Amino acid sequence: MDRLNRSLLYRFILIAVLVLLAIWQLFPTLNLSSLDKQQQRNYARVQEIANIDTKDIKSALLEKKLESTILRSLKNSMNEQEARDLAKKIETLDDRISKNEKRAIKRGLDLQGGTYLVYEMDFVNYLSNPNVAKNPDRPLQDLLKEIDNESKHKNLDFFDVLETKFEEKGIPLTRYFGKKGESESKIVANMRDESVNAIDRALEVLRNRIDQFGVSEPSITKQGSRRIVVELAGILDPKRAKDIIGKTAQLEFKLVREPNLTRSIIYKIDNIVKKRRSGAIDSTAQVEATPTDTTTQDSSQINQKLRDEKEVNLDELFGKTSQEAEVTPGDTTLSVDKGMFEDNPFIALFAQIETRRELAAPMQNVKAIDIILNYPEVQEVIPDDSEFLWSKDAERLGDKDYYFLYFVKKTPEITGDYIEDARVNVAGEAVASSRSRVGESEVLLGFNSRGAKDFARITGANVEKFLAIALDGRVASAPQIRERIPNGQSSITGMKNVEEAKDLVVVLRAGALPARLESIEERTVGPSLGQDSIQKGSFSAIMGLLLVVLFMIIYYNMSGAIADIALILNIGFILAVLAAFHATLTLPGVAGMALTLGMAVDANVLIYERIREELRNGKTIRTAIDTGYKRAFITIFDSNFTTIITALVLYQFGTSSIRGFAVTLTIGLIANIFTSVFVTRAVFDFITSRWDIKKLSI
Repeated sequence: MDRLNRSLLYRFILIAVLVLLAIWQLFPTLNLSSLDKQQQRNYARVQEIANIDTKDIKSALLEKKLESTILRSLKNSMNEQEARDLAKKIETLDDRISKNEKRAIKRGLDLQGGTYLVYEMDFVNYLSNPNVAKNPDRPLQDLLKEIDNESKHKNLDFFDVLETKFEEKGIPLTRYFGKKGESESKIVANMRDESVNAIDRALEVLRNRIDQFGVSEPSITKQGSRRIVVELAGILDPKRAKDIIGKTAQLEFKLVREPNLTRSIIYKIDNIVKKRRSGAIDSTAQVEATPTDTTTQDSSQINQKLRDEKEVNLDELFGKTSQEAEVTPGDTTLSVDKGMFEDNPFIALFAQIETRRELAAPMQNVKAIDIILNYPEVQEVIPDDSEFLWSKDAERLGDKDYYFLYFVKKTPEITGDYIEDARVNVAGEAVASSRSRVGESEVLLGFNSRGAKDFARITGANVEKFLAIALDGRVASAPQIRERIPNGQSSITGMKNVEEAKDLVVVLRAGALPARLESIEERTVGPSLGQDSIQKGSFSAIMGLLLVVLFMIIYYNMSGAIADIALILNIGFILAVLAAFHATLTLPGVAGMALTLGMAVDANVLIYERIREELRNGKTIRTAIDTGYKRAFITIFDSNFTTIITALVLYQFGTSSIRGFAVTLTIGLIANIFTSVFVTRAVFDFITSRWDIKKLSI
């Protein structure tokens, strides 16, 4: 008896410790709702005494400027002390909420709303990178596009199609990839490995960006060989999320070409367009017929001629039967210079902006200019070491939006790989750029020691020239180098607002993606739908639990009540483990919990039926309980173990929602073995050891 009492004591101590641990893990989750309500009341009071909204309060909190922001917005100076007290309360409560959120159970996208994004790595962009391919020329890019289209259309592996296409066209892979003498199978295998590494690097970069974006417990998973699924619970602005996540963030500093060379190329392109409109076919002849020295022409046509504006249709530029006019969607009108259009159709697409030296194009002309710049004969006249880049954003001038076209060196002088620090600055504050207007946001950049040394050399060798700062192939700004810059400092200006500057800082700090990511799917789940899911899921779970509890009490009497205690403990342990591992609870996870409840009851039903059978065979209560648990345990263990194996397979090969189901099911089954067997057996042993029971209530 003493041995049994000691065994019972140890078992109840273990159960008590686990229950206390579960309560400790669940407390932040239970407390979070109360803290959120307190904070909302504080926000409401601040909005009563100051002209400020919730978004401004949260922004000020992030910037550690809450008190000053509220004081500047006060409606009545009499409330100054209250405003200071409220600011301290909000800051203190915000810290408590943040700490609780880190330990609380996270709600998934389907329970609290948010953004669901699917990205696909652009293998054409990745394999065209000079760091991956040797001398990536236009034929390679065209072939990679053909391979990409076929692999997607026929649902084939990209690299299987690549190997087949190169063989069909008689192009050795060593021309662009691998080392001389390497077998083609080895080159393809290496390319596969490199693409897997690129996807893994992209995953890490996205995680870093999203962490800085401030999303709590995002889900970022790889799907297949080239896709990445991103779930951002609580984020209801998919555009901003896409801007941060999908940006390649390849920062490059490129020298702007000399004006004379730019004019020469522009006139050559203009002649090609003019001859195309007149029906000329031999593009080689067109290039040869273009004079190599066009600087003797009246260059003022580009830079000084007043624009006599008119609108024309696309077919007036490309011809009525041209494919370009047919495939260009949207608005088919162009804004051109009336006096120049017939003689200089390409130059007429641009406008003269007195305060700018770059070529300016009305927004509606940009697509047409891009089509022209991609003509094969135009590509031939553009030097291999140069390229045209558009400005990052349009600029409103008069009644039109204009993009600016830059002619730059293709090879960057320095890249963002050497960026050590990036931060937001508002001109007029502590450190302002000489190129920024007061109040304009900018991003200050700091290079590491090697980058600072290179930047000093580059700026020293190119004084008075213009240096384009390009982000993902778009020019953010192109300042003139006034003098050598020895301290390794630069800046990106032209930000629309502080938020855009902050987003840019996020992606620059997190690093560049190894290749462009294409958004192929996006969904937004509204908070009302998430709340509806919570309400319906909670209602169904509670109703199911109540019905099971009632059934067990009615059918098994006191023993049923013991099983119900184990059932409630099971649910508590599941939630506690989810909180301990900072897991995210989703609707499939709730379904997994519901299934666990059924299996937990099933275990106790097996045990109780075995005990009933032993009692009918004339066994004593103690012997019937011992035999019932021993004989039912093997069956319970087998059923739970095989289900756990199934859950592990689901977790390994399933998507994020299936994984949520598998996780909660696995935790529930492990907890089930403990509560249904260990806990209920301890209760029965305690009852039979304390009281001399003549008849078991079962």
